[in-house]
Amino acid sequence: MRKNANKNLTRNRVTSKSFKTRNTYYQDSDITSLLVRDVNSLTLEEKNNVKSFYADYGFDEVKNVVTSNQIIPFSAHIFMTLNCDKEYWHKRHDFFIKKNKKIISLLDLVFARMEEYGCKSLTLTENFAVVLSSNSCIGCFGSGDVDLSADISEINEIVSGLNSLGFYGKKQPKSIGEYTGQSIQFYNSKAIDDGFWINVIWKPVTRAFLVQDKYETRLTNDRLIAKLVTNTKIRVLNDTSLMYFCALHIASGHYYTLTPGLRLYVDIDRLARGCNINWDDILRWVEEDNAGIRIAVVMYLSHKLFKTPIPKKVFEKALKNKRNNNFVKYLYNSKINQIQSKSSKLRRLYVELASDDKNLIYSLISRVVKLVFSK
Repeated sequence: MRKNANKNLTRNRVTSKSFKTRNTYYQDSDITSLLVRDVNSLTLEEKNNVKSFYADYGFDEVKNVVTSNQIIPFSAHIFMTLNCDKEYWHKRHDFFIKKNKKIISLLDLVFARMEEYGCKSLTLTENFAVVLSSNSCIGCFGSGDVDLSADISEINEIVSGLNSLGFYGKKQPKSIGEYTGQSIQFYNSKAIDDGFWINVIWKPVTRAFLVQDKYETRLTNDRLIAKLVTNTKIRVLNDTSLMYFCALHIASGHYYTLTPGLRLYVDIDRLARGCNINWDDILRWVEEDNAGIRIAVVMYLSHKLFKTPIPKKVFEKALKNKRNNNFVKYLYNSKINQIQSKSSKLRRLYVELASDDKNLIYSLISRVVKLVFSK
């Protein structure tokens, strides 16, 4: 099926120059929203759309698209399943399967070592935790690091345990004031072939302006009742808790749309499709933690981007009034099914305040007051 790309692109296609961006339109939509999905979740029409895209662009340009968007593990699985240059993409996907099995073995060793050091809070979080919890294809993960959540009271045990396995790190520099004291990154240049990072995070979200006392209390409790990944010592949050904190991470850690953008929502889609989520618990936690519309907006965006099967009651709060609707439109372009990433300090402030589901001025003043009295 491989062939050279046609230079005369139609009006529904983009030029090679556009491959430097993260937006690739085909038939008036962002094709990458299909290329990161679980192939089994695609409809027959969507699968045919992917095949047509592959045939129209040709191997070289398709490879540029998935490489520039950093979605090779996901796309390789789809292409080989749909018989698009199957042999080539199978080899690419097999590389990630082998690598990620090494990550599982490494994490199993890390958690076993932490048990020896008496550490009880350490828990695998975010994307790799989602892969393991949702029984997703182990080859559909391509990051060079994993995130662990822990109680800072166990910092000495964690540092000693990781040091004993060849992982060394330092606290993030003071110049990154937003993150100071909230995490430590550890690196081992010999781990996983060419080096690997383990990030240990002390807060639910590494952000300074987020009021997260209630999130922190909930996460502290949930870490203590974490479950074990089958046949390993790896600890992960229970499915509903993992969904809740993944959504919070997307909303407040990445302001819904910042890098890695679309790939953030893969976690939500995988958990919704592969796990038994207690949506009523999530709705209750939102109210108890004063989470505003953060969880609702993330769920709505995932529902729109990937057709994620999420009950309407979970995201209807994001659309309940004109203010919230305008906020969603600011984040998401429904005409091309694409999230809109606009990074600036002022934008981040707006996104954080709007997520409170309150008057912006009130949210700003309440934060300032809290910061003043917490010193």
